[in-house]
Amino acid sequence: MDMQKVVQLAQIPQPFTDTPSFVEDLRAPLSCHFAAGQGCPAGECTDCLGQGVELHYAGQALPNLETAIKSLRRVLAAKDVSEQASAWPITWQREESFQPEEFELRTTPGGAVIKAADEDGFRRGTYFLEGRLAEAEGRSVTAGNWRRKSFVKHRISRCFFGPTYRAPFFIDELSNDIDYYPEEYLDKLAHEGINGLWLTMYFRDLPSSVFPGRGAKAEQRLAKLRLTVQRCARYGIRIYVFFCEPKLFGDASYAVPAAEAANHPELISCHHGDWGFFCTSTDAGTQYLHESVAQLFSAVPGLGGMINIMFGEDNGSCVAHALGRNPICKCPRCSQQEPGQLFRQQAEVLRDAMRAASPGAEFLGWFYAPGQRDGSLLSQQLAAVSRQWPDDVGMMLNFESGGRLQQLGKERVVFDYSLAYLGPSELFREVARTVRKPAAKLQVGCSHENASVPFMPVPGNLYEKYQVMHELGVYAVMQCWFFGNYPGLMNQAAGRLSFEPFPASEEEFLLELARPDWRRFAPQVVRAWQHFAAGYRNFPANLSFEWYGPLHHCIAWPLHLFPVDQPLSPSWIMRHFPEVSGDRIGECLTYHHTLSEGLELCRMMAASWEEGFRLLEPLRAEFQHSPQRLADIDLAEAILLQMQSARNVLEFYHLREDMLYAGSDNLESLREIVKQECRNTERMAVLCRRDCRLGYHSEAEGYLFFPAKLKARLELLHELLEEDFPRFRPDAAWIGAYTGARPEGKVACCGSTRDSAPRYPLSGRELASWAVWCQDDTLVFSCTGLTGTAFCLEIEPCRLWPPLRFDITAEGKLVVYDGIFRQVPVLESHHCESETTIAVPLSLLEGYRRPGHPVRVNIRGKGFSWVEGEDYESRLMQRDYNPAKAGWLRLPAGNNR
Repeated sequence: MDMQKVVQLAQIPQPFTDTPSFVEDLRAPLSCHFAAGQGCPAGECTDCLGQGVELHYAGQALPNLETAIKSLRRVLAAKDVSEQASAWPITWQREESFQPEEFELRTTPGGAVIKAADEDGFRRGTYFLEGRLAEAEGRSVTAGNWRRKSFVKHRISRCFFGPTYRAPFFIDELSNDIDYYPEEYLDKLAHEGINGLWLTMYFRDLPSSVFPGRGAKAEQRLAKLRLTVQRCARYGIRIYVFFCEPKLFGDASYAVPAAEAANHPELISCHHGDWGFFCTSTDAGTQYLHESVAQLFSAVPGLGGMINIMFGEDNGSCVAHALGRNPICKCPRCSQQEPGQLFRQQAEVLRDAMRAASPGAEFLGWFYAPGQRDGSLLSQQLAAVSRQWPDDVGMMLNFESGGRLQQLGKERVVFDYSLAYLGPSELFREVARTVRKPAAKLQVGCSHENASVPFMPVPGNLYEKYQVMHELGVYAVMQCWFFGNYPGLMNQAAGRLSFEPFPASEEEFLLELARPDWRRFAPQVVRAWQHFAAGYRNFPANLSFEWYGPLHHCIAWPLHLFPVDQPLSPSWIMRHFPEVSGDRIGECLTYHHTLSEGLELCRMMAASWEEGFRLLEPLRAEFQHSPQRLADIDLAEAILLQMQSARNVLEFYHLREDMLYAGSDNLESLREIVKQECRNTERMAVLCRRDCRLGYHSEAEGYLFFPAKLKARLELLHELLEEDFPRFRPDAAWIGAYTGARPEGKVACCGSTRDSAPRYPLSGRELASWAVWCQDDTLVFSCTGLTGTAFCLEIEPCRLWPPLRFDITAEGKLVVYDGIFRQVPVLESHHCESETTIAVPLSLLEGYRRPGHPVRVNIRGKGFSWVEGEDYESRLMQRDYNPAKAGWLRLPAGNNR
């Protein structure tokens, strides 16, 4: 394959220059399409609207209700129902005893009555009436009496195409003239129960007495923010400002340059590498937090509140870096207090500053701990923090992070967000039972598992999550990160599930959700959704499979019959190394799943999804005049193609490696997979031309796949079939070099005892060397000449996999990079003046190492290594490992299991 053509995949221009095409879909008004014979006849008031309707709402003096009335009129017009005097009455009636947002709707042959105490309640009741109109046949409405009140009071989403204000594009939505909140888009969100939207700001954009010279464009930003608050309020939506403050000190785009602290050097408590930590236990630190929030809420009346990441991401406070097994901040001031006290103090400062200007605003403190494991030290520390958290501030955690589940007979840990895993983690349960105002961070529409589609149609999974939240009294939900927020089915599901009475069963909920859109076909659609949910729950519970996994965009990856040993590209960011994924498939599995396990789960996921799609596909003819329903069917097919391609990519490299290592005759099977991928690629291009939402990843701020890129991929697949397959030879000399059967480059031998182990010099460090020997079922690595020097040991058990990495600090402490492991390994390390030893159990290699073949290793530090070479640009989880910068380690014959 011509590798230059592979490189050119990343250079294909994005299919938009200003705003993506789907923005026109968001700006388009909600529309209803009714066809004879599609209604749900049970419980209807037959033809009660035949003489028209008369609306009675003028006396309520609720100016923002007009947007809901406009929407209702649109539905009535679609049903060919006119407004006539003395016709079927729809009355809005105030009921002061109701809670905020609570409403009651009663529909009879004599009319409809919506009762509520406030504008939000009337809005919810009006939208609910629309649903009863939509699900009914002809000029009729479903009869009944319903009363609803929210238990999730704050349902916060985000503009799908709002910029991230992060690398690589650094677009700030408050600094340009683009309208990110068009009226019809807000109308869609309001219909789905969303009453909050978050957007990003930084303290650095505001004037500061602590950091003089800031805030030159603050008034421009604040003016647009005020306009946004006013526009969204017309739809019952409040704006929440998202922060992750205070920041670290450093040179990164998200950090504060250390020079800015020249007037207050006490703000930088201590350093770790290139980073300085922000001390909130100083007067200047408290002043900075207070004044930043106070001036924002004073300048922008009507803000809904604030969300601040207190722990995790790039929060730079001392206490945010003082938790876990390997704390890195040793602030002399902050270390005198418990972490819970420090977090409480920060929360109280931020809360007081906000409420002095806006007493009704909400503050959610987000503890973002995507890598915590239930029962770990970090989990215990965060639970302890919750016991000191202020009663009048929301404490928010990821609903799923740290939870455990069984897959293929093994316990797995769910890191970060997950829509596939039902959750919650035990940490979330404990915190929710401890604090007065528990809040949940969810991904309602889609998660890092697959963020290149508008949403995953698995509402049954949300039912399970919200049922637990209802039991735990969760009062606020942040429904998305930068992705997972496109209008549609999943937002609708979350909106319904946020209200009481909670649906008695999942089946009842799904039918209620399906009827307004699918009417008499609702039962068939519900069965499809159930197949989707059952299949999706087989998504490999593996953070690497989320961040680097094939589901997002492998339908645009090249395939390599001849190994290139190139890394996988991240899904969430563009213009970042590498821009095109290679064949190092182990990077998306690490040591949470073997390749065969990942493949089996993907087979199960795709098979169940296909069963669901076969139920939806025949409905194209029934809904040929309903673009939204056709788009729903196309979306289900596109996700099926993604799942089939993910399965195919894993199977391709499973078969290729088996052919190279074991000599199996898999060439024809590999050829058939490539042909399947040709068909999948062609079909996805057809769907992308019909639906411009497909392929767009809103955190990456661009398309991961689109017709031109799919066309280029198809050409590479054809070249693979026509050129690479004919020239493959199973006895080629390069195969032995690749597998280590005939290794090239540096080769080390493992001794059977310490005394028999040869020593190997480390280039760039005089007198430094290493050796390794077997001791029972353990490899013991010995490093000498490195006293007072940090270094790492890397072991790559098999090709295409990231290394097991073990770091030794300058003080001689062993630090295990445990995020890549299904179970945290327990290793022994000994350090003395002249030698450091690391004992690595051979069991860590099981399931990955090829029996009878050597493994690849390197020992390296700053300016020295056994095998020299360039490091890769560092990536999350994968670090800076370059597989070309490793040599071979032969193990004794007795350890060839």
